[in-house]
Formats: sequence, C-alpha cells, structure tokens
Amino acid sequence: MNKIYSAMMVIVFSLLCFSLLSEEVKANAWVDYKEGLKLYEKGNYSKAIPYLKRAAEESNNASYYRKLAEAYEGSGQYQKASDTLYTEAKIHYAIGQKSGDMKTYHAVIIMAERLKSELELYTEKQVQVQNTKTLAKYEPASGMYIGAFIDGDEPMMTYGNQKYTKFNSLTGKKHSTYFRYWKYGDPFPTEWAMQVKESGAAIHIALEPKTGLDKVKNDDYLKEFAQAAAATEMPIFLRFAGEMNGNWVKWNGNPSKYKEAFRTVSRVMKQEAKNVAMVWSPGSEPRDKMKDYYPGDEFVDWIGTSIYSVRFFNGNAKQSAEYVNPLELLDFIYKEYADRKPIMVSEYAATTFSKAGNMNTTDFGINKMKMLYHGAMLKYPRVKAINWFSLNALENADRPDRKLNNYSLTENKKLLTAYSNLIKNNYYLQDVENGPFAKTSRSASQTIIALEKQVIRQPVTIYAWAKTYDPKISKIIFKLDGKYLGESSAYPFAIKINPSQYQNGQHKLQAIVFDSKGKVAIKKTVAFQTAKN
Repeated sequence: MNKIYSAMMVIVFSLLCFSLLSEEVKANAWVDYKEGLKLYEKGNYSKAIPYLKRAAEESNNASYYRKLAEAYEGSGQYQKASDTLYTEAKIHYAIGQKSGDMKTYHAVIIMAERLKSELELYTEKQVQVQNTKTLAKYEPASGMYIGAFIDGDEPMMTYGNQKYTKFNSLTGKKHSTYFRYWKYGDPFPTEWAMQVKESGAAIHIALEPKTGLDKVKNDDYLKEFAQAAAATEMPIFLRFAGEMNGNWVKWNGNPSKYKEAFRTVSRVMKQEAKNVAMVWSPGSEPRDKMKDYYPGDEFVDWIGTSIYSVRFFNGNAKQSAEYVNPLELLDFIYKEYADRKPIMVSEYAATTFSKAGNMNTTDFGINKMKMLYHGAMLKYPRVKAINWFSLNALENADRPDRKLNNYSLTENKKLLTAYSNLIKNNYYLQDVENGPFAKTSRSASQTIIALEKQVIRQPVTIYAWAKTYDPKISKIIFKLDGKYLGESSAYPFAIKINPSQYQNGQHKLQAIVFDSKGKVAIKKTVAFQTAKN
C-alpha cells in the first residue's frame, strides 16, 4: 500500500509541477505578447517579431500567430507571414474537427494563400494519346475546352440563330461548348440545342430547380427530358442545381435532400441519355459545407465551379478585391476532387466596368482572365474546360443586386482582343471528344510539362507560372546560365529557347519575378538539357 501511495503522490506532484510550468509558460508568453504588441502598434514590426514569435510558439495561441503574421506582413516578409497563417490554420482545423465549424479555418487559409508566392517553369510537348478508357465521359486526354454563355449578350442577339457561329468568328476560334440556364420542369430545349449543334459545338445546360427540390423525382417529366436529350445525338454537359453551397439558391440548406435529387437525375440520365455527362458544380465559396453536398463519385462525371473576378466585394467600393487571384478560388476544389474527376470552370468572368467606384476596370479584367486561363493551362492539368459568362450585368442581370459589373466580351474591344489572342494556343480545344457523338479522340495532343530535367531538341516556348503577394507582377526576367536571356511583362510570362544556339548538355534557367514596385518577389532556377537532332 505504501508503494502504491508513494507512486500516486509522485504522479500528483508531477501533474502539479506540469500545471505550474504550463501556467508559467503562459505567463511568459503573455509578457512577450504584450511587449511585441506595444512595438507592433508603434509600427516597429521588425522589433516586434521576436517577441510575438516566442509568445506564439510558447503558447500555441492562434491569436498570437495572427499578430505575428501581421507583423511579418508589415515588415514586407510576405512568405513568412503566409507560413505563419498556415500554422494558425492548423490550430483552427483541430478546433473545427471537434466543433464541426470549419469557417475560421478556411478563412485563415484564404489569407495565407493571398500572401504566398510560388514560381514554376513549364514547356509544351506533343505526346501520343495512349488510352482514353481511363478518362471520364467527354474528358480530353489533354487540353481544355473553351465555352461561353452569350444568350444574354446584347451585341450577339442581332445575329439570331447564327450568334454562335458569329461569336466563333469574332473570337477567331470555334468554341467547343455553349451554355445556358434552364428551369427544371420546362421541356428540354431542343430548338436551342440544334442551333448550337449547327455551329459545331456541344451544349452545356445549367438545369435549375427554381421552386426547390421537392419536384425532382423519377417521373415522366425527367424521363422525357432525358429522352429528348438523347435524341439530339450530340454531347451534353448537364450541370444540375449548381452553387448549392450558397444561400442565394433555393436548393441550398438540406444536403441530404440535395444529394438524393442529384442522384435521381443522374440515374435517369445514365439510363435514358448516354450522351449526357453529369456536372456537380458548387460555387467556389463558401468552402466550409461544400463537401456535404457531394452526391458521390458514381453519380458525377465532372466537377465544376463558378468563379468571378470582381473589382470590389459586394458592390462596396471600400472593399477592394484587386488582390484576389482567381486560381486561389479554384485551388480548393481542385485539390479536393481532381485526383478522381476532370474539373470544369462552369462559369467565369472578369469585370471591365464596376458600378462600385463607377470605374473602368478593363485592364483589371484582362489581367484576371489571363491569370485564370494561363494558370489553369500550366498548373492545373485536370482543368479540362472553362466557360466565359459574357453578359453586361449592369443592364441585363436577372436581379437588381447583381447589376454591378460588365462581363461582356463583345462590348469591350480590348478585352475581346486579349481573349482572342489567348485562345489561339492549341491547348484550348475547339471540339468535344471521347464520348457518344463526340469527335474521335486525337492520336496526339499538346500537353504542358515541367521544364526541369527535360531534354530540349527543338525550339520551344518556356512559360513561367508565378503567383505572389502582389496581384500585379511588373515583369519576369529570364537568365540562362547566369546571362540575361530576356524578359516578359504580361501573361503569359514566356521566353523562347532554340537549342541550336547552345552547346549540348545541361543548362540552368533562372526566372526572377518582380512585384509592382520593382522589388524581387521570388526567384527560381531549374536545370534542363539541350540536344541537337
């Protein structure tokens, strides 16, 4: 008994010491935090950092890490600020796993992403298509479908049934898909489908249960809709009840009910319309409940998402959205689903005029558009489609609270020219392939590969994919084997290399990224080989 008693006393004493030590650590952390806070509030960020860092590490306190991140940002150490926010996010993740509320975690991740800098170097390569059986319905082996919504675009309305062919002409390239919204309960839009088919494109229908999910059943309406879809004998992407994670749609709020409705539509389409690919397409935000609405892999062919680049949040000129990179809005859903489904940007647009601030934002819109299209081409190989939403929402939005931005491609000549130049790249595809009534898949395709360790035998274009804390990259300088090679000041940041001009063997290419103030934001060097044919 004495031995047991002695052992218990040792345990109690140890716990007491640990408790006292923990309290002492907390007290010391608080002292450090207060001292760091004083320096921070005086703008002495560099001097505040050691105190705030020690306080955060001693206590593992989320609010201490937040202030440390702000101090790093204030002193211009953006990557350290980003890393610190990711550390804070881990604390919120653990809390959220217990409480079920992940909003704070996702909010901090977004802050960390904004300050993070990344740089990768890529090149293009022709490859043989080996096996399309592993691809999803209508998924191309490589490349990206270009699509658009133009049914509300006033300049196109004057062309009537020929508007799709005319849009192809205006942009200089045939588009692979056109989409429109359709009310669940209305008959299949056969007439519209035939108009699009005549232009050589496939259709993409955003089917919306405007009155809610109660009427979504395996009934005569749904079967007739599917049979009419099959009768078109053309590829169809069916985006059922999109943006379900947002409280602005009537089908939000009941994930179980939503999933069952989606599964019902998917089952009927698989039975009656083999030419329909089902698209599950949440909004890019909010993230925290998105996965709750996922109906399951067997019911989904493609994953989509809606992304918009606006100059101001919520139509408020005091809430700038200039720093938001559209790829950051894509990144979460890509990481979650791209390993098992092709990804589609179901809707994208960037504003060229903002009602908030009453300002022309054409350069903003062009820059964001290039960020998304070029960034997806280089860094997100399973993004297989992007659809531009071409509408002057200032005049033609369906609700007053949406009349904030002009997204029309055809009303802005500068934006249209930039878009046309962008989609000239062969990576952006004109025809849907690999499925019923689709074009026969290509025997070879153009793909994007990392430059590092590649052997270059013929002239190629090297692309730099860069993301920094500054939304405006002023230029990227390229150096080959330490010597200035050239520079690029706009997307796509690219340089050409002709291997015949260099000796065979290893070379090193360095890319140096400068922010809008001319400061080096990030740099990277990769090695590759040249060899003459």
